[in-house]
Amino acid sequence: MKTGSLIIFLSIIFCLIAIPAMASVEVGHVNVRPSGDLESGRSNVTADLQMNFISIGGQTFPSDESISLRTELENPVWTYSIILDGVENPRPPVSRKQLDLSGWELSYENVDENVKVSLKGMAPNVDSSREIVVVSVNVATPGGRIKETVKNVTAFVANPGELKGDISSVKDAYSRLEKDIAQSKADGIDVSKAEAKAKDALKSLNSAAGASYSNAQIYIKNANTYIKDAYSMLDLGMSKKTIEDAKETIDKADEWISYFKTEKGLGSDPRLAPIVTKREFAAEYTADAKNLYDSGKYTEAKKRADEAYKKANEVFTETQELNAELEASPVGFALPDLSGILVYIVGIIVVVIVIFGLLRFMKNRGGRGGGGGGSFGSRERPRKKSTAHQYDELF
Repeated sequence: MKTGSLIIFLSIIFCLIAIPAMASVEVGHVNVRPSGDLESGRSNVTADLQMNFISIGGQTFPSDESISLRTELENPVWTYSIILDGVENPRPPVSRKQLDLSGWELSYENVDENVKVSLKGMAPNVDSSREIVVVSVNVATPGGRIKETVKNVTAFVANPGELKGDISSVKDAYSRLEKDIAQSKADGIDVSKAEAKAKDALKSLNSAAGASYSNAQIYIKNANTYIKDAYSMLDLGMSKKTIEDAKETIDKADEWISYFKTEKGLGSDPRLAPIVTKREFAAEYTADAKNLYDSGKYTEAKKRADEAYKKANEVFTETQELNAELEASPVGFALPDLSGILVYIVGIIVVVIVIFGLLRFMKNRGGRGGGGGGSFGSRERPRKKSTAHQYDELF
């Protein structure tokens, strides 16, 4: 038992000796000014932070490691102080993008240690708005490799020119929307819903002009959405009117088609057949447009309604061309449809032929009868006496 207890005791002592002195570093709130988005090449930035070292095994920080502070600010200047048991020890300023604090400088035993750091710099020039690292606190190995990032603070750098371009683009879209609304209104289309959406778009545009980059992007996005919705409302009104116009044009074409069939007898005329076929397509397109409209798919409904109206106009135009052709033709050129009375006409002709043949037969039979008299007998026509000799006697 004594031997076993001794072994356990020696093992514990060995472990305590084998465990190296360890330490950790904590970084609290980093105060970055200004808060929010930075302006490319123009915003002066300040970042203040404090690192607190927590010793384990009596050592505040490993002497063979280092603290690496990094930034993407332009013209950075680091100022820092090492505070030992409340006594502040300022260090000379450092003007570079990376500040390295060696373990030799930070390693103390049985001391309450803190490091205050202040960073000043300018937001970098960026072609496209993007996020940058304002300050990053890292623990590095003896070889300089980052093994742990303790704190990483970023900020968004906005390119004002890029933002102005976005706002200008939306303003152009809004101007086109205003013109389209005015034109649709002049065409007799109900644009009240589109005007309401356009009003919301203008309000968002005005808000974007004086907002920060991130907020301006939200306003710009909202403005684009309102403009898109306004066009959808325009499509609603335009599709409704176009569907009505297509139906009206088809009705006019139907009147002419009926006229050609009933008044002109062109029911089986090859000139009318393609007109009727096109009329069916126009009616089908109109029905499709109405179904899309009822489903709330106004943009698709407008497109289909335009096709229907175009096809209906083609049909109506062709009815007018056919009518002009008929009016220009000589009277009687187009024969009436006699298919219904053809049988009767043929019957009458047959009867007439039979009667005529019978009469002819009876006449011929009567001419060949004997001298026995009777109504069918042959009588010689008395010959007229010649008077030629009378004129001879006179001379």
